[in-house]
Amino acid sequence: MPAVLVHGVPDTHRLWRALAARLRRADVIPLSLPDFGGLLVVRAVSLEPALVRTWAAGAAPLDPEYEWHKAAQLWQTPGVGEQVMEKLTPEVLGATLAAAGVPDTDATTAAAQLDDTMKRSILAHYRSAIRVGFEWVDDLQRAPARGLILWGENDPYAAPEFGRRLADRTRARFVPFAGCSHWWQLERAGEVANELEAHWR
Repeated sequence: MPAVLVHGVPDTHRLWRALAARLRRADVIPLSLPDFGGLLVVRAVSLEPALVRTWAAGAAPLDPEYEWHKAAQLWQTPGVGEQVMEKLTPEVLGATLAAAGVPDTDATTAAAQLDDTMKRSILAHYRSAIRVGFEWVDDLQRAPARGLILWGENDPYAAPEFGRRLADRTRARFVPFAGCSHWWQLERAGEVANELEAHWR
């Protein structure tokens, strides 16, 4: 069974390059989607637990008490989100990502993939997910108890407490990364690779 890597917003499969290069397995499939990934992974394993052997997720604050971060709230607001996207250029996005902890080269690479399809998808998906913390939380108990939750302790979009709660609800192991922001795949690629290898073993 292959390892499928699902990125978040506003990224592509390129997000996983540094991590994938450190893995000892060759059956790694990095997807490229125009939407967020962590929440979708948690939802998928909650609905179809028999289809996975193990699973891992991070930066996926599926919790009734979670309040969407400022950018998400803007995207979720009709009219306002469209105005935000009109002003969001690759240059602006690159600077924003770098300020949030993404290494400069990775920030520039990610920002270069921004296009109208990604912008429309971000608006649609975030607007469809306003209440998922309430709507999906009960199904978490169905997720297979073979999970791993990864989280940056300095995540500006979702505090690590939400990661701990997610781990408790899914009976998963919780691994926080000290001094790490939202993009643990890039900031701690080696450590994440080690955690995943151990998890798969």
